[in-house]
This record gives sequence, structure tokens and C-alpha cells, in this order.
Amino acid sequence: MQTATPIQLSELNALNQQGQLTISKLSTLLDQEYEALSKRNVETIQQTVQQKTDVLRELETNSRSRNELFALLGVAASKQGLETFSNTLPPELKAEFLKHWKPLEVLLLEVNEKNQRNETVVTRNSRNLDHLMSIIRGQNQKNMLYDNAGGKGNYSAQQRLGKA
Repeated sequence: MQTATPIQLSELNALNQQGQLTISKLSTLLDQEYEALSKRNVETIQQTVQQKTDVLRELETNSRSRNELFALLGVAASKQGLETFSNTLPPELKAEFLKHWKPLEVLLLEVNEKNQRNETVVTRNSRNLDHLMSIIRGQNQKNMLYDNAGGKGNYSAQQRLGKA
């Protein structure tokens, strides 16, 4: 691991600040998505997904730039690598680095939790829709098995409301 120059450290701190802003935007969008999912507002869901895609691209660019700088410094892109890196910095530079890095970590955890929350809502809604569709089709849930792709298949012979 090589020692970071003041310019490199300044660039790293700037990338961390930019990452915080981007992740904050993502956090807001995840809250909007949750609201739209809860209200089943398809138009808002579509808009939010597009906005999330744009923000995720921005976040990817930011992360790639930060990882390139870490690689240049010989820092492993892991929690242990970052702790080792911060421990090699002089106290005042370490404090400055952690001032920008720690909030980024907290925001990442928050966004991860919100994403899991939204995924749970989507999964639950999908499961409810599958159940309703099987009722409409006249399929008995007890006859469902898995198909070759690991998805649900229909064990029973085709049942249609028209045949009843």
C-alpha cells in the first residue's frame, strides 16, 4: 500500500461526498417507490424505476472512480482494507477521511434496508397476484409443482373456467 498524497486524499473525500449525495437521492427514490408500491400507482412506479436507473448509473460511476483510486493506492476494496488504509493516515487526515467515509457507510446500509423493504412488498404483491390468477384460471394451488426452470408449474391437467 502506498501513501496517499494530499491531492489523492482530497479526490477520495470529494468522491465520498458525491457518493453521499447520490445515495441520498437513491434513498429518497426508494421511499417514493415504497409509497407507489403501497398505493399500486403504476405510473409513479414506472417513473421512479427510471429515475432509480439513472441514479444507479451515477452511483456506479462514482463507485468505479473510487475503486480505481483505491486500486492505485493499493487499498483492498473491503472493510478491512479501508480500516488499514485509514490507520496509515496521520490523525488529522484520518479524521477528515472518516468524516466523509462513515456517513457513506451508514447511507449504504440504510439504502440496503429500504431496498429489501421494497423487495418484500413486490414479492408479496406478486404472490397475491399469482394466487388471484390461479383462482381465476380455476387452478387448485395443491396441484402446483416446480417446472424445469425452478418456477411454479401446474401439475394438474389444464383447467379452464370454460370447461367447467
